[in-house]
Amino acid sequence: MLFVARNYHFMALNVLLGYIPLELSFHYKKVNNQLFLLLGILWLLFYPNAPYLFTDFFHLENLSIYQGMNQIFGQSLSAWFSFSLLTVGICVYGLLGMATVFTTLNECFQRNILNKKWQGFLFIMIVNVLSSLAIFVGRFDRLHSVHLLTKPIQTLQIIFFNWSVNKVLFILLFTGMQFLLLAAIFGLKGLRLVDEGEM
Repeated sequence: MLFVARNYHFMALNVLLGYIPLELSFHYKKVNNQLFLLLGILWLLFYPNAPYLFTDFFHLENLSIYQGMNQIFGQSLSAWFSFSLLTVGICVYGLLGMATVFTTLNECFQRNILNKKWQGFLFIMIVNVLSSLAIFVGRFDRLHSVHLLTKPIQTLQIIFFNWSVNKVLFILLFTGMQFLLLAAIFGLKGLRLVDEGEM
């Protein structure tokens, strides 16, 4: 990210915010139930920053390699290097951050906070809907997670009391997108290399 900071300085902050839910999930096993609930709340506040990263793909069109539809792409090596860095940052931290949904969910089951499969599905649904709502206000109202701490009342009013048809449709669209990404992550987590003895 530092190599493209001049053109994409916002990505340094976005990637950092996308990493926070991953960092929080590393500490689940180290705390008791009360502190776990506190970590869980913090995780929920910062989790939307992970899927939010995928909206940054729109900024790739600003690179000089993009010359419009049905045209030959530019061959600038520095531009393609910037493309690679941006893509890696978005995909790695976006997917790893989203994978913490399963880490958090498993921890809730292990601590008997949740104990039914339908509760797990409801948990994922609520997280996805709230995350899509947060992505909307982050992208279009320019709010960040930290605003919940610095301007809590104003931020909550914008999030929960300022509605439109486009907002509802966006939330439905991104909730579906997140379900597909989580399904892909869940499928990838089940992959493993074949042992030589099985070949």
